Amino acid sequence: MNRIDNYIRISQLIAKEVNYGLEEEEQLELNQWIDDCEENRQLYDRIRNRESFLEWDQQMHKVDLEEGWKCIDEAINPNRRMAVFQAVLRYAAVVMIPLFLAGVGYYLYNDITNLPQPKQVAKLSKPKPKARLILADGKKVNLDNVEVAAMKEKDGTHIEKGAGVLKYQAGEKEQEVKPLYNTVEIPKGGEYQLNLSDGTKVYLNSMSSLKFPVRFSGKTRDVILKGEAYFEVSKDAKHPFVVNVAETKVEVLGTSFNVKAYDEETEIVTTLVEGSVKVKTSGENAGSLLLKPGQQAVVNEENGMMDMREVDVALFTSWKDGVFLFKNQRMEDIMMELARWYDVKVFYQNPSVKELCFGGHFNRSGDISSIMEMFELTRKVDAKINGKTIVISEK
Repeated sequence: MNRIDNYIRISQLIAKEVNYGLEEEEQLELNQWIDDCEENRQLYDRIRNRESFLEWDQQMHKVDLEEGWKCIDEAINPNRRMAVFQAVLRYAAVVMIPLFLAGVGYYLYNDITNLPQPKQVAKLSKPKPKARLILADGKKVNLDNVEVAAMKEKDGTHIEKGAGVLKYQAGEKEQEVKPLYNTVEIPKGGEYQLNLSDGTKVYLNSMSSLKFPVRFSGKTRDVILKGEAYFEVSKDAKHPFVVNVAETKVEVLGTSFNVKAYDEETEIVTTLVEGSVKVKTSGENAGSLLLKPGQQAVVNEENGMMDMREVDVALFTSWKDGVFLFKNQRMEDIMMELARWYDVKVFYQNPSVKELCFGGHFNRSGDISSIMEMFELTRKVDAKINGKTIVISEK
């Protein structure tokens, strides 16, 4: 690996460290580079320091690069130009890492290299969510209540509550003639994991609910979803797992996939990660699609039409891993997701700002103030935070 490629590689590692966190081997690689010499360590410290980065960027944009290169070109002998160019590259390498961090590390894909000094914005802390479980008899249980650790349904099913996880385990008692259903409801800013009695794992996103039998019986394993969930279905060839969303059914035998179907949106989106799923619709435009990994079925709820797309599944499943991941998405669509998670209301001073497109990697455990600040750094929008309200305008 040559010197320039090495700096590019290190810049990518630092960018990933800032936004995602590194795998063990990547962290060792970065640590080795930092420990190689004191200059590397000092450069790393400057990059990780926000004020130093913005100061560097401001100085960079004061330089007339075209005029500077013209002067150099006129001053040197043609026979020495290659040697001078190589020397310039050696010294330029020390600024390549911040340069790549400007374009890659912040993961904002529109005009992010033109960074102004950030202005102070009001901090808006994320509310503490309060998920709840509704038992078959209608009793409501606050899942954030530390005093609740275990429950049992009338059919003998054991329900164990852990940290952010609810586990169902069928008891010895035979299933009653009438199945017992539970419902888990997740408010704004919440998420929860369910381990169903068949071994299926369900990750519920904010403003979502899942209705399910405490013990599966019959030919299919049916659940009813509102909102968004990621499923890791336990294999059972004799009993297909079926996710019911309005007039759409997602049928699987054993696989991993994401279903997004919020009431305020007009599309039901199924994204397949592993295995295969069949998406079926009813009504006037009834039809079905068999998906392969990396494919997505989009059902328009207004007319029942269904379309299939090839997608980057990470853009639709990263929420499960604690990350907001956007790529060339409309401001309105981005803010719709942020509003569900942070429990805020968003207003736009003009319709055109809704259509601006951005990309980014953001940690869901952070506060929305820092996210809005990063969008402001693109010099395309202004964001004013007042209590639980955000007003966005176009610059």
